[in-house]
Amino acid sequence: QQMWPNDYVSVSSEILREVREFERGSTAAVNAFVQPVLARYLKRLGQRLKDAGNDRQLLVMQGNGGILNASAAERQPVQTVMSGPAAGAVAAAHIGRQAGFENLIACDMGGTSFDVSLILGGTPALSAEKDLAYGVPVRVPMVDIHTIGAGGGSIARVDAAGLLRVGPESAGAEPGPVCYGRGGAKPTVTDANLMLGRVEPSGFAGVSQAHGTEVVAAALGSAIGDPLALDAVGAAAAVLAVAGNQLASAIRLVSVEKGHDPRDFTLFAFGGAGPLHAVELARELGIPRVLVPRFPGITSALGCLLSDLRHDDVHSLWRALSEVDAGEADKIFDDQAARGTQALESYAVPVTGVEVIHEADLMYRGQSHVFRVRVDSPGFDADRVATSFAERYAERFEIILPDMKPVLASLRTTVIGTRQGVDLSLFGESEVAASAGERSRPVYFDGQWLETPLLQRDTLTNGLVVTGPAIVEQPDTTCVIDPGAVATVDDAGNLVIEVGGDNRWPSGGNDGNRPGNACSD
Repeated sequence: QQMWPNDYVSVSSEILREVREFERGSTAAVNAFVQPVLARYLKRLGQRLKDAGNDRQLLVMQGNGGILNASAAERQPVQTVMSGPAAGAVAAAHIGRQAGFENLIACDMGGTSFDVSLILGGTPALSAEKDLAYGVPVRVPMVDIHTIGAGGGSIARVDAAGLLRVGPESAGAEPGPVCYGRGGAKPTVTDANLMLGRVEPSGFAGVSQAHGTEVVAAALGSAIGDPLALDAVGAAAAVLAVAGNQLASAIRLVSVEKGHDPRDFTLFAFGGAGPLHAVELARELGIPRVLVPRFPGITSALGCLLSDLRHDDVHSLWRALSEVDAGEADKIFDDQAARGTQALESYAVPVTGVEVIHEADLMYRGQSHVFRVRVDSPGFDADRVATSFAERYAERFEIILPDMKPVLASLRTTVIGTRQGVDLSLFGESEVAASAGERSRPVYFDGQWLETPLLQRDTLTNGLVVTGPAIVEQPDTTCVIDPGAVATVDDAGNLVIEVGGDNRWPSGGNDGNRPGNACSD
């Protein structure tokens, strides 16, 4: 600041206390680039809140699933990278724990993207680094989220080779899909869903001049049907099939390729478009059940309310584990915990408790695969750490390397300040029971049109059972319950859908082939 006086200086050693010169430099560069913009925005927002008579602390979501106050975010805005999707993962973990499901695959499908994260034991999986556009690495702790360009607004087209493609180009909100009636001419995933009866124009929030199936059919026919010799319905089904394959591939990246079997998880579907594709996607991957929260379209916003204060600290060692002194490791952990506790106190936000988590990053000498394991401190035990690392390595690669010596890359400490919880029962329970057959329309499932009941989400009472096919509509999303699937409304208003079909799990009395549409208390 003496050499170049200004309000914004980013020091790489303060942002990332870790050996990796390039990653530390690129992370500091991203921080420096974003800092003036975010700092000015937060100052304006804070002032407007004060002018409105709100003197509470302004809190900002972090990419690691925690929150920090505005002044800390102004100093290190890089900590907010991927904070929106991280909030969704936090909400998924919280709602899943309350519903009795601690292992989740959280899928957030909106208008432009599909974000996938893994929830293990009720906690979102974290990564130490993420590559942004053009391969620029940002090395800060963040929820491990894989994103692809596949959402409701993703545009379908036939390429020069005659292959059907969906996304990543998106129609966005303006002009939006063809069915929005705002000038969009290219068919999208949303248009395909409308063509097959899964959604209707009157259900689009904020859309007043929506088109019906005639205009959508013409767009699908000219862009997809004519090149592939399909009618409009066949073109729409093909678009959803290609999109579904892309969504399934994204889930495999965060599960199968990291040593996890999707069949051991529950699919948590949220976002405006997530519940539309959830059951079909779960069946594709052999996932036994789907959990749809009460308000899928605002689940990420809810995650901001559910998040706790969080501070992460890292110290590089890069030393053979056998050479690490236990006293030295405990001293590093103590210093990190003290810094984290001090940081949380500086936020001036009331907490109900403080949790300190110690971890170690390890790798085998000569390899680049780093795994993180929990560590006890005080009482750092190198043998226990080595055993935990070997177990994680074997879980990922299905191989044991007894002759290889682990290297301790770094020690990490996370300090979490637990905030007062949010009572999700505030959403309330409907007092109006749903009844089958009030409204229905033909919906296209697996090559045939089935007359399908249309249910309003706010009429589904706790304990209600809905047998597919059925469509559940609400202002922020539409949920498709495919034939053979059975949905139950739990005590928190979530939809727990047993997908049925050819899965290895017991489906609670429904063999996946039971016909008929029914609602029962």
